[in-house]
Amino acid sequence: MSAQPTPPANAAPAANSAPSAPAAGGKDIQEVWHLGLDSQDEHGEVVFNHKTHATGNYSPDGKSQIACVECHHTDQPKSALTGPLKTSERDATLTMAVFQKSDQKVSTCRTCHFQDGNVPDGKEMPQATYTVEGNSVTKDLNNELAYHINCNTCHDNALAARPELKGKAGFSGSKDCLICHKKN
Repeated sequence: MSAQPTPPANAAPAANSAPSAPAAGGKDIQEVWHLGLDSQDEHGEVVFNHKTHATGNYSPDGKSQIACVECHHTDQPKSALTGPLKTSERDATLTMAVFQKSDQKVSTCRTCHFQDGNVPDGKEMPQATYTVEGNSVTKDLNNELAYHINCNTCHDNALAARPELKGKAGFSGSKDCLICHKKN
């Protein structure tokens, strides 16, 4: 059986794909998130289909599901953290099965990655150092930058692994802003 290409981020589930069944207790993930709904950025919000990204073969090579901790990086044991990741909120790595059995809340991006100018008292904005056009840059890792780094890295890796995705309706790389963003 050949691997199917990654569907676009705003695609409905394929007609022949069964939706994921909630756990016996009915606990299921939120299907859609509106990222940047209150953003002041001129590019506007992004409708993100969480359920298809979590249950479909959305790895960069299109052959497997993305691990929950690819996005929910604080939901893994401290011993599993790598690179710049510092915050751990779980003793067991978050998976769909762990989520369905646990009463522990899964943090949203804005739990740590705040909007500019909206850092709660007693909290600090995390920072990230990365390379842009050969130069090392350190910036506040606000929610907008966190989304962009995470989403763009994965989508660009998918484009590198599967060039046929370029130009596919609804699929974007890091330079295709208005494919994902709804203009404000």
